[in-house]
Amino acid sequence: MSVEQDSSKQLVLNTTNDFKAKTLTILVLNLMPNKLETEGQFVDLLNDQNHNLALTFLYPETHHFKSADTLPYLQESYATFSQIKAGYYDGLIITGAPVETLDFSLVDYWREFGELVDWSKTHVSQTLFICWAAQAGLFHDYGIKKYPVRPKIFGIFGHEVRQQAPLVEGLPETFYLPHSRNTTLKSADILAHPDLRLLVDDSDVGPVIVQSRDGRQTFVTGHPEYSTQTLANEYRRDLKAGIPITLPENYFYANDPTQKIINRWQPASQQLIKNWFKSFK
Repeated sequence: MSVEQDSSKQLVLNTTNDFKAKTLTILVLNLMPNKLETEGQFVDLLNDQNHNLALTFLYPETHHFKSADTLPYLQESYATFSQIKAGYYDGLIITGAPVETLDFSLVDYWREFGELVDWSKTHVSQTLFICWAAQAGLFHDYGIKKYPVRPKIFGIFGHEVRQQAPLVEGLPETFYLPHSRNTTLKSADILAHPDLRLLVDDSDVGPVIVQSRDGRQTFVTGHPEYSTQTLANEYRRDLKAGIPITLPENYFYANDPTQKIINRWQPASQQLIKNWFKSFK
């Protein structure tokens, strides 16, 4: 496997020895505050697939960055929607964002988000929405509302497939995903919409995997990309800052934060991405 950055700001990942294999073009709109950490998580997740990939990371032009150090790096290494919108791509991934408690209209890049989602329907084969982006995409296209929860949904949760589809083929009877969010969706809202399919539901955390009827939009309310230490870092960060936080569920061995972390979600995350790649046309 080789990784290189070319002059067009594409990150080229060669993970197969088949040099005649098509290179899949993937956009990643990175809305998470720690850009480098999130980049690494998605690169690691996508590297586990036997494909040649050309990744282009995007940032929202209309977002006001709190740190003056962030923008120069993004301008050098990332692209913007206006720079790529003339092209056509195999996949688009939109990450979560720490803005789930805000009304969608109050997010400073909300209009740009909507323009990107609308554009993707004619320029991208498959779109994958993660965590906040899943809620935002469902609201933008289908009017599905989000609801606050207390305490936050935080930990590793076991899920079962509700409805069979190519996206969930090969998943074990019970599979696990990380979740970290202050809002949720209602299953009844998803089931009532004729253009949506609820593939994975959970009585504890709400809808987990939703797809559009045409299969081109996938909404995952968990974080398949999270690395082993991510929830531990979030937990300790909030403790240090004096922010009320519960111990992440089903994460530390014996639910003891001094013990090792049990990474039981990685196989399911890899299978989901493998199935997602199979859906590219």
